[in-house]
Amino acid sequence: MKYVKPYGSWLSKLSADELSKKSKRYGHLVLDKNDLYWLELRAEEKGRFVLMVCRNHGKPEEVLPKDISVHSKVHEYGGADYTVIDGKVFFSNVKDNRIYIFHDDKLEPLTPIVDEQEDRYTDFQLSPCHKFLIAVRESHRNGSVVNELIAIDCDNKTVSVLHSGYDFYSFPRLSKQGHRLCWTCWNQPDMPWDNAELWLADFHANGTIDGIHKVTGGGDTSVFQPEWSGDGVLHYISDKNNWSNIYSHKDGVLNALAPTDRDFAVPQWVFGLGTYVINDDDSLYALYFENGEQHLCHIDEQSGLFEPIDLPFRYFESALRGNGKSLYFIAASPTSSVGVYHYDIEKNIYTRLTETVDFPLDSTEISVAQSISFSSANDRESYAFYYPPLSDQYQAEEGDLPPLIVISHGGPTGNTNNSLDPNIQFWTNRGFAVVDVNYGGSTGYGKAYRNCLLGQWGIVDVEDCIAAAQYLVSEKLADPDRLLIRGGSAGGFTTLSALTFHDVFAAGMSRYGVADLESLASDSHKFEARYLDKVVGGYSPDDVEAVKLYQSRSPIHHTDKLSCPILLLQGTEDKVVPPNQAEKMVEALEAKQLPYAYILFEGEGHGFRKSETIIQAFNAELYFYRKVLGIESEEQIPKVKINNLS
Repeated sequence: MKYVKPYGSWLSKLSADELSKKSKRYGHLVLDKNDLYWLELRAEEKGRFVLMVCRNHGKPEEVLPKDISVHSKVHEYGGADYTVIDGKVFFSNVKDNRIYIFHDDKLEPLTPIVDEQEDRYTDFQLSPCHKFLIAVRESHRNGSVVNELIAIDCDNKTVSVLHSGYDFYSFPRLSKQGHRLCWTCWNQPDMPWDNAELWLADFHANGTIDGIHKVTGGGDTSVFQPEWSGDGVLHYISDKNNWSNIYSHKDGVLNALAPTDRDFAVPQWVFGLGTYVINDDDSLYALYFENGEQHLCHIDEQSGLFEPIDLPFRYFESALRGNGKSLYFIAASPTSSVGVYHYDIEKNIYTRLTETVDFPLDSTEISVAQSISFSSANDRESYAFYYPPLSDQYQAEEGDLPPLIVISHGGPTGNTNNSLDPNIQFWTNRGFAVVDVNYGGSTGYGKAYRNCLLGQWGIVDVEDCIAAAQYLVSEKLADPDRLLIRGGSAGGFTTLSALTFHDVFAAGMSRYGVADLESLASDSHKFEARYLDKVVGGYSPDDVEAVKLYQSRSPIHHTDKLSCPILLLQGTEDKVVPPNQAEKMVEALEAKQLPYAYILFEGEGHGFRKSETIIQAFNAELYFYRKVLGIESEEQIPKVKINNLS
């Protein structure tokens, strides 16, 4: 017998405290023979990145001393922060950005501390003789930022530049024999998924390269994840034919292995991503998108046969590794949380290597995502995952409709997925419906769908979020008077734009969201400094038309159109979207006497990592929604000061 309570008021065992415990994230797998390494981001340790190892499928254990956090700040987002060869760990230390070597329980710095400059390193490759460590270096000097491809002599700790001149570099990869080096590079205003080139050179025993030449890419074509097979054939992913497919480069011939209307690449927001692997026996396994979900497949390189592998996972962390008859990946399904897995190819058996954390909700209380498509503006078909409210203890009055939370994902060039997400279950188990939108511009539906956001950020994404809400209202799955929208970073911009330029939502939450496009174009870090050229248009403070365009899209300049409450959450150390963006919004909300709450989290950057922050943020959002919607609940959570709310 269920209790009858209004939607949104239900009690849940999944508290914000539990969410902070469930917020462990995994990243960057490295396979060293039969030992698998990965990073764990632990909120309970103030966002420390912990290096773990599982030796021969045994029990995971920590590798480095307890005070070490492994993370690179290249591009501000990092990734590929370490590598391991024969048990020797090379890693970037977040405290001083230096590279260290850890071996036989000894910690040794490889790069120096230099006064008045900051050098950051990532995407490491060790030469077969173990003498040279190849990396991407990002140097911050005298107000400028320079990215280069470098080689560090591990014996005398000197650095030489292998290639420079491009704005960005990634994926330095040595052939198995160590004689050839490839990499990708691109220039502003392009992002790596817009236009990236694949280059190739001969690598010599003295750490130098020659025979440098471009293989492919450029124009409106992007190249992603070059890899070498054991017999020296270079592979890569290209989107030159709308879909990002896998190619090989042999004897000067570029060949599509298995041409298909599916995407294999993901946006390169961080380094070290891997959506396919060439095993020791040169067999090729890959991750691909279909209907917004990811799947694993085998590709026969000779015949081009594409063979899906039936596994329950629908989300992979783009970190596929393999050797012989084994694959390793980070994955999740709609009913199981993310974890690190080993897959035995011959036996078709998968084993979870990371511990299974007890989920507070029973399986009957997990709201499973439903894939939906709907018509949006200009007859565009758009996509989302819908989660109905669900509880074993509660139900609403017959005929009542739930409040709906629309989620606008970050990026904006990114995507959402339908894996078990405690952050979504937090809402559905309390009687909120949720729709997670893959708006136009999202990855996984082909380049044409991704490119429909070009010049249209703040328009197409907002249209699709509104269309998703209106579709669910038309299907009698959401209350039209209690529509909410939330998002972080780029998703925060979509949220603020939806609340400012449209009268659809009752309230919203922006987490380190963009409010002023001009400030973002002027203040952003190098990696994203020209991103807006693509998704909005070129900007110069001296260009009258550009200023008009940016101001027309910026919520901060149109607060007179706002008419609903907003919750703003922000970190003090955010270098991607600085606090001044939120503070400008607060000034405007206060001037107009609109209801709002603003919480500034000390020491947090772009993405909340501390457990106490996660707890406070979710409790504040829950309290905020219930208060502005007038939902009474017996749940005891800390109150939040909502300014101007009578």
